[in-house]
Amino acid sequence: MRIGDRAAAAAAARRASALGTEQGERLARWLTTEETLLPTSRWTTDVRVLLDLGEVPALHHDLPDGLNQLGRPVSAQRHAWYCHDWHDWHDGQRQHWPALLPERPELVAARLLPDLSAVAVDNVRGPAAVLPRLAEAEGDAGEAVHLCLAYGLGARHGDDRLAAVDALLVLAARGRLDPGRLGTDLGQLVRSGAVKPVRLADAVRTAATTGAKATVWGVLREMLPVLLADLATGARPDSARGLGELLTVAAECAERTGPGATCRTWRRRRTGAVRPGWCPGPGGCGAR
Repeated sequence: MRIGDRAAAAAAARRASALGTEQGERLARWLTTEETLLPTSRWTTDVRVLLDLGEVPALHHDLPDGLNQLGRPVSAQRHAWYCHDWHDWHDGQRQHWPALLPERPELVAARLLPDLSAVAVDNVRGPAAVLPRLAEAEGDAGEAVHLCLAYGLGARHGDDRLAAVDALLVLAARGRLDPGRLGTDLGQLVRSGAVKPVRLADAVRTAATTGAKATVWGVLREMLPVLLADLATGARPDSARGLGELLTVAAECAERTGPGATCRTWRRRRTGAVRPGWCPGPGGCGAR
């Protein structure tokens, strides 16, 4: 049930409470419960980055059996991310997960993270098809949604990457994409080896061709300095393959985001690996 419209939810809660039944009171509590920030922590296993979520009491105690498991903690360390009896919700059924909590995409995304990571790490095909539905959800897109998107953009199969690009465009159009957060996540996943730069370059190039060049540049300008620093020091040679393609996409996008945009942004975010005044595209100063 949607409770984002607080005035409508409060009016419905009064009517539910007036029924004088246990079910009515439970519904009234649900309708008037204020959404709280989810307690989250990151956990790294092999090359993956996953999330642990704390309990959501309003979901755990006030929803009927079966659905109340949505409020239980999510733990990647204990392999506890699915709800009981949900293990068969794969493939075609996975796309219906966002409908369970249409205004809480973070709760759904955190439980889907292990599946989404598999499209990049294990070359599994199909799980990323749910990403556009997550992006269309009414709630805020936070850490879990952005991590799911990052894995999707690095997927092995083209149809999964296209689904991730669709989700990226939907989030950007609705003002719910955080390019800096996504760029930071992608930088971490590329450095760990979970996401291959060649695959990511294909995805962001596709997004850029739709006209989302400013969005793509906002993501890449956060990610590339970290990878360039590794390249300069030789710390992570595996991440160098495909870096040239990412730089090409970044230069093309930066050139079209406005005169001088490349220089101003790149200088502000450069690291020791990038020489002062270095600009990745002809839209900036051109200094080397």
